[in-house]
Amino acid sequence: MITLQKKSTALFVVTTLAITLFVTQIHANRFGSWSVSKELFDYIIAHLPKGSTILEFGSGWTTGELAHAGYKMYSIEHSIGWVNRFESTYIHAPLKDNWYDPKYIKENLPKHYDLILVDGPPGSQRRVGFLKNLELFDTNTLIILDDVNRIHEYEMLQTLAKKLNRKIEIHTGAGKKFGVLLR
Repeated sequence: MITLQKKSTALFVVTTLAITLFVTQIHANRFGSWSVSKELFDYIIAHLPKGSTILEFGSGWTTGELAHAGYKMYSIEHSIGWVNRFESTYIHAPLKDNWYDPKYIKENLPKHYDLILVDGPPGSQRRVGFLKNLELFDTNTLIILDDVNRIHEYEMLQTLAKKLNRKIEIHTGAGKKFGVLLR
């Protein structure tokens, strides 16, 4: 016969395990879809020393994960609803002509960054604004474009490579592709 205390302890252990598994599953499923792929996240971890500064276009769950992994984050974000959700220095730049308003970027851009991660704004043709405003940024750094499985992002990657005289690596992960402009 099991006493009430043993039943409660067993139920607590089973419940705790179930919650842990559920949270782990949610955590694992956050990569991909709207977020960057796990492969892109792992690429950054493998190629960029902890403590480095990342300038990202578009913030989200991965922003928090990169900050948690030891990176200093600067996030250019158009949606006020995403500003200050994660550990990052946010640059709120509303959209103007389908891209972040350059005025807000110029005023708040960090002096130094080790990686530019282009994963916003959302929408297939909006990211070309990065190319049109390239003079705002230090391009002598590692540059990664997410979603190059989409034709506009792929064409933008090709144009950037030619303009900056850089080679490209394309990686696949979670049904998505990301492109790296090598230094």
